[in-house]
Amino acid sequence: MEKIELELDEAMMTRVRWLAKAHNCTIPQLIIKAIEYLSVAEVEKYPLLGGWEDEPEVVDEIMAEIMNDRAAHPLNQKLGQSIT
Repeated sequence: MEKIELELDEAMMTRVRWLAKAHNCTIPQLIIKAIEYLSVAEVEKYPLLGGWEDEPEVVDEIMAEIMNDRAAHPLNQKLGQSIT
């Protein structure tokens, strides 16, 4: 383990003490919690696209087909409107 040393003004130390008390931990534990909270794991694939983010052309084709099907289906149109 490495040891670090911080210089904080009194106002910041007051905040640090308050946060440590509010989170029921020591100041070193608070710093560890803050680092864990702020570190973001890199997501391998964007979950909403199901791994298709590297295939923009395929996604474009899928979306075009969806929009064409939607336009062609009479239940998805307002009366008197058609885009085809």
